[in-house]
Amino acid sequence: MVSSSWIVPILTVFLLLGVVLASLIMQPRASSEAWDIKESDFPANGSSEEKLTFLLRYAILAPSSHNTQSWRFKVNDSEIKVFADKNRWLSVADADQRELYISVGCALENLLVAAEHFGYGFNVTYFPENGDAVALVKFNPDSSSSHQDPRLFQSILTRHTNRMPYESKEDLEGALLMLRNYSTEQGIQLYLTSDPRIKNTFRELVVDADQIQYSDVDYKSELGHWIGQGVMGPTGVNAIIDQMKVVLLDVGKDQTKKDADLVNSTPVLGFVISKENDRESQVRSGQTFERLWLEATALGISIHPMSQALEVPGKKEALTKLIVGSGLYLQQAFRLGYAEPLKEHTPRRPMEDFLT
Repeated sequence: MVSSSWIVPILTVFLLLGVVLASLIMQPRASSEAWDIKESDFPANGSSEEKLTFLLRYAILAPSSHNTQSWRFKVNDSEIKVFADKNRWLSVADADQRELYISVGCALENLLVAAEHFGYGFNVTYFPENGDAVALVKFNPDSSSSHQDPRLFQSILTRHTNRMPYESKEDLEGALLMLRNYSTEQGIQLYLTSDPRIKNTFRELVVDADQIQYSDVDYKSELGHWIGQGVMGPTGVNAIIDQMKVVLLDVGKDQTKKDADLVNSTPVLGFVISKENDRESQVRSGQTFERLWLEATALGISIHPMSQALEVPGKKEALTKLIVGSGLYLQQAFRLGYAEPLKEHTPRRPMEDFLT
């Protein structure tokens, strides 16, 4: 007969096992296979839809908040409709859906860079009427657009989110000059700074935001859910273990210290700024951010988005006042510098999961 003192521990173990097994069963298919694209596999003799679907293999490699991959596509003859997948929206961390639409903008930019590389011209209509599409892209074969900037295209496959400490090098200023002069989307600006005052204040705001978020049960639950989905690095049982650590343990102190150290190690901070704060501006901000990221990748420079201070009311207003004052809007914050290269990419879901 089992002692009553053992009943609670035994039940706890069975409950935890049940959670683990259920999570593993429900964990979506995700792997690094999506990154293994061969340019030679482009279906040159295929139908228009087959060719455009191939381009989407590059679009889905874009970065997204928590690697939620919050986009869907519909291919029809010579056009692609791009959608935001609201089922993958971070309703706690991204309450105003800013990051959702920035993420979609990043995927759209990858699609357009790939299209140019394979000889397509295109016309983009943002938020077309009669539907919920974020963008409608109409393609036409145009040999003059082929291989316009092969460095950016190649960077799609080598881009990483590098969360390691950053350092400066002698050629950083020259690289920054190229990035500062980089063209942006209509109504979007880039601001790169090494100002110690801005960096110190940014670090303080990140620390404050971390402390607020990691004391919020709903935030930890949401973060844990996506970690458990196996899309943020570890998969399988390891993803479930990491999920439980975030949800059940006090990991906020360690994460806060880590983020503070990362900001301290960073030679340059960057910000994407818009003149308006509508959905189109957020999509265009994502396009600008991703194109900058591809350019930085080509130059051997790493980027790490740091959105904490923009996710917490009060901290967002303080950061906006610090960087742009009134009349402009901060859409994305990130750190930039040289770092130890990463070897592993974050997982991606199968292509069929993204097609409507």
